[in-house]
Amino acid sequence: MKIRTKIALQFTLIIALILATFSASFYYIAEQNRKDEFYQNMRDRAITRADLLIKNEEINKKLLKVIDNETLSRLYADSVLMFNDKDQVVYASYEADTVYYSGDLLKSVRQKKYVETTNRNLLVMGVMYTHQIKGEFVLMASAEDVLGNSQLQKLRESLSYSFLFGVLITIVLGFIFAGQSLKPISAMNKEISTITAYNLRKPLNEGNRQDEIAQLAINFNQMLQRLEQSFDLQRSFVSNASHELRTPLAGLKSEIQVALEGERTPDEYQKVLHSLLNDTQRLIQLTNSLLQLAQSEKKEERTINFQPLRLDELIFQTQEELQDLHNDYQIYIDFEDIPENEQDITLLGNAPLLKTVFSNLMDNACKYSPNKRAEVRIGFDDKNCSIRVIDKGIGIPENETQRIFEPLYRAKNATTFRGYGIGLSVCRRIIDMHRGTIQVKSQLGQGSTFEVVLPHI
Repeated sequence: MKIRTKIALQFTLIIALILATFSASFYYIAEQNRKDEFYQNMRDRAITRADLLIKNEEINKKLLKVIDNETLSRLYADSVLMFNDKDQVVYASYEADTVYYSGDLLKSVRQKKYVETTNRNLLVMGVMYTHQIKGEFVLMASAEDVLGNSQLQKLRESLSYSFLFGVLITIVLGFIFAGQSLKPISAMNKEISTITAYNLRKPLNEGNRQDEIAQLAINFNQMLQRLEQSFDLQRSFVSNASHELRTPLAGLKSEIQVALEGERTPDEYQKVLHSLLNDTQRLIQLTNSLLQLAQSEKKEERTINFQPLRLDELIFQTQEELQDLHNDYQIYIDFEDIPENEQDITLLGNAPLLKTVFSNLMDNACKYSPNKRAEVRIGFDDKNCSIRVIDKGIGIPENETQRIFEPLYRAKNATTFRGYGIGLSVCRRIIDMHRGTIQVKSQLGQGSTFEVVLPHI
């Protein structure tokens, strides 16, 4: 079911309920007013008959019946009865062999002074009539409100037709207004259908920028911008990765071609094989780095096992493992303040991932420093731990400090050093997983300082 149809039907249902409630209330009030008016007329008529009969003794009962027959019944009343204190009929507006009202009803009239009830199609009224000399009498009047019922029937018909007409009009107007209200969404849908991966820069019309639909268009345009940035990043990643892979592959190809051009001595073949092995290792290292980057991008926090870790122990382990691989590296670790509480340097994290971060930072610091020296300082406050990796190396140009965390990006002054520009992007992703931050301060030719801040327990 289309949204337009849903809105129209819901609107119709609401209006139908309102009309039904209004019609029912109006009919109920009209019915009650008509009934009250009819009862009042019967009461007045009965009391008038009693006044004529009791206060004017000279009036003949037969004459009074004739008056009743000519006026009362013709107008609205079928019968008027008067009972004495012994429940005997002292007057009846009609001739009948038996006149019967239950004793309970007459008793109720004497107790309540006034009673209204129904008997089939008749409205029955009982009222006490008191005379100072002749005592108390019970007046009973009954009649069928033919005129009132006819009017109520016409009212029911009018309300029914009005209800049906109102519902019909509501359905038509509901579809019209729903169509008008959804017209901007339909236009937006047409615009969205024309957007592809090749024209993400085509924004939606944001209208007045105030209503909900305009806000939807604004949010959609912002999403397009993020998608475009993501696609640009992917294209850059693929381009850079292809370039990095092409270089060692081209070297492999050229070395193999040179080796096949003529006969070689065993030593020459061995030399070629060693060169091919080095290029192959470089390819493997590059491929592993690319896989590591891809895995860090798709890995979710809930899939990572976090455990309490002592930060100082983790850094010392990373130092030992890195110096075992590189004998020329000089890594010095120191505390800015000696922690009195163990929790100040204990955090929730994943040891292998954090080792990857600190290993990359220490390796870069040593690799880009002439003396292969790096300094690591551990600090803390009431909420966080901080790790600063400091070197006196080549530094980073000021206009490139924010880009070095992009995948496969390398500073222009670092292209002569081995590497692929992947490590720092992996580091940032891992630190983000641990709800921390990583920043860099650098001066060209003087060195760099990478600071990692992580929340402790």
